[in-house]
Amino acid sequence: MVCTLGPDLYRERVGMRVIRLYFGLIFGVLGTLALAGCGGGSSTVPGATTTIQGSVPGTVFVAVDNNTNLEAGRVTATGTPKTFLMVVPTGMQYRFYVMENEGTGNSRVYPMFMGTNNVFELDNTANGQTIALGVINPDMVTGKAIPANNPALMIGRGVDPTIPSSMAGTAFSMDNVKGTTWGYNTMMTSGTMGWEHGTLTVDGNGLGTMIGIVRNGTLLPDRGPVPFTMSLSGMLLNPGDTTFQCVVSRDISVMVATSTDNTTGGPAMMIAQKRGGVYQAGGLDMNGTWRFQRLTAGSDNTSSGWAYGTMEIIPGSPGSATILTMTKNAGVSEAGTTFPISMDANGIMSKALDASFYGVMSFDKSMIVATDTSGGRPEIWVMMKSTLGTTYSTADMTGTWVMHSVSSGNTGSRDWAFGHSVVDSGGNNTFSQMMGSTGAITPTQMTMVMNFATGVMTIPGAGGGTGGGMMGGRMMTSTFHGIMNEAKNMMVSTYTTDGGGGYPFSMQLK
Repeated sequence: MVCTLGPDLYRERVGMRVIRLYFGLIFGVLGTLALAGCGGGSSTVPGATTTIQGSVPGTVFVAVDNNTNLEAGRVTATGTPKTFLMVVPTGMQYRFYVMENEGTGNSRVYPMFMGTNNVFELDNTANGQTIALGVINPDMVTGKAIPANNPALMIGRGVDPTIPSSMAGTAFSMDNVKGTTWGYNTMMTSGTMGWEHGTLTVDGNGLGTMIGIVRNGTLLPDRGPVPFTMSLSGMLLNPGDTTFQCVVSRDISVMVATSTDNTTGGPAMMIAQKRGGVYQAGGLDMNGTWRFQRLTAGSDNTSSGWAYGTMEIIPGSPGSATILTMTKNAGVSEAGTTFPISMDANGIMSKALDASFYGVMSFDKSMIVATDTSGGRPEIWVMMKSTLGTTYSTADMTGTWVMHSVSSGNTGSRDWAFGHSVVDSGGNNTFSQMMGSTGAITPTQMTMVMNFATGVMTIPGAGGGTGGGMMGGRMMTSTFHGIMNEAKNMMVSTYTTDGGGGYPFSMQLK
């Protein structure tokens, strides 16, 4: 039997088939688009690449494949300014890093962030194009590297704190300082000027506590715990104090910090040294010649000032210290002065008949940091061991440094500052990302000359010539005096600002 459809029923069924075919085509197209867009629109096109370019103050720019955690590229920046070009495949997610002093024992690594992202996707719309990041500067406040540009082709995809194994030896973490004890000396140069010393302990959870605190001769209650954090670049940060900025040396032996003092509301500098060394009886580790820099804090430019010179210490119980040479910004030289000095089994130094003097010897016995009161004014000393036969060169200054500085003197000159310092092969020192207690600072470049026999650094210029200051002001170049330690990873300097009546005291770590 043959079944036939009426004209109305036939038209209805044919219409349904057309509708089904239409919707099938739509869903087929959408499905194809969805597959192509999986992973944020980064389907892989074989051979598709993009070029990343920029400039860095340091040495190396690194790209890491965020999926494999392996390096996808590493280029050395060259020229003036130091620029780089890197070609990488598109259709992938990357993390980028700036490395400084790469290939040395003092290398640091800064993860590149744009906003809150350090993972970036390069989809295939970037194929054949150039992504210009501009200048990528380390940010001392956060320990991150921040590019001047925010390219639209570099799509932020969140945060990944993972470190590739190739950088494991250069990245800092809180594990570096957990369970450590530090002896610290602090100098306050404004408000109620003075000094402080004590012991900082960091427990296994990264919580810091300050104990045995003595400020201007008065014992104070313990402070803490402080939930410190550590950036990959070795910046120790206090989340509860936005003025506190601290850098840790690569060998985890020294920390230098500046902050606005919670008590006085003025600038302060802290130098902390890792404790736990074994020191010889009778202060034998003091024996020898020491180069020193000293800053005195006062309420004006006549009671404040700097001094530098050499000191000879003969051990004993007590031993004796004699100032062999001394240059001061003003006043009578103290050269020829001798005073008794002692050191205990923990490397803590004291001065007979002067309860204010408190010195801490470094773990490796090469540096002494001390605070005291002289003539009613607080002082901080940094002394570096001078070993016969040690030589220095301009190359020892070359590299990237993190600088902290505090200034005493007239009211308008008292400040703290920190930032980034890059010295080239000619001794030219360029500063970036400099911050002071009142905001950003833009210092000018200066050129340092090294005395190869003594490790003393000066700036060419006769009489009252001025040059760019590290605090953002103008310095009297003839007054600049710096010393380098024998490990060649630390510089300490003082100078006089021109017209402002200020005396900055600076410490730089590689």
